[in-house]
Amino acid sequence: MTSLWIPLIWLLVAGLLLGIELVSPSFDGLMFAAFAGLTVSVLTALLPLPIWLQISLFVLMTVLGTLWLTRWSARRTPRPGRRRLREDTAEVLDAIAPGGEGRVRWHGQSWAAHSLDIETLLKPGDQVMVMGRDGTRLQVLPTLPQL
Repeated sequence: MTSLWIPLIWLLVAGLLLGIELVSPSFDGLMFAAFAGLTVSVLTALLPLPIWLQISLFVLMTVLGTLWLTRWSARRTPRPGRRRLREDTAEVLDAIAPGGEGRVRWHGQSWAAHSLDIETLLKPGDQVMVMGRDGTRLQVLPTLPQL
């Protein structure tokens, strides 16, 4: 009779972890733990596995899944040290006073722009980074000089 309880316990663990993941989706590692608990539940229902093997499978699947997600996410997210994409840069059309307003060419069109830098005068032809948008006005910063 005790062997019937083990798969149910793993199923309960998987359901609990899934519930926590759904309530706080900012921690993605619990999804792999819930999947591992569900898998171990099915395996223990089909095969008589010793408890040390059940726990080892659960931990191994959780760790490998979390490591895979971390590596996959790191490849998709640009690192701060990398150059920004060309789409993030614009060319100054009219001089923009420090912290002031002017016009830039971005994606082939003229846009109103607001300089977020309160120290640098942006001259026509200067390259700026587009940091965001406020309606139809771009928020820009001067690009760093190339080394």
